[in-house]
Amino acid sequence: MIDRKHYGIVAFPTSQAAAAAEAVVLEAGHECRLIPMPEQISAGCGLVLQTHLEELNAVRLLLTEHAISNDGCYEVSFENRKKSVEAWHD
Repeated sequence: MIDRKHYGIVAFPTSQAAAAAEAVVLEAGHECRLIPMPEQISAGCGLVLQTHLEELNAVRLLLTEHAISNDGCYEVSFENRKKSVEAWHD
């Protein structure tokens, strides 16, 4: 189960790209799900792919291998009921 207090997300330009990414990532054996885009990000289609933060680099490489475009990767964390969303750098 993906930790709901600390996880990685990938944003997409279109809902088609988001759906394609989910299919590819699940087929590769990574846990993920599509969720609404956090309000802290203003990009793309309104959906992001949520996954384990530890797997974000592998997911990003998988999307590149399958030529699925994305609008960036982010680290999401919750502390004291406050959501923090920051650009992710491996």
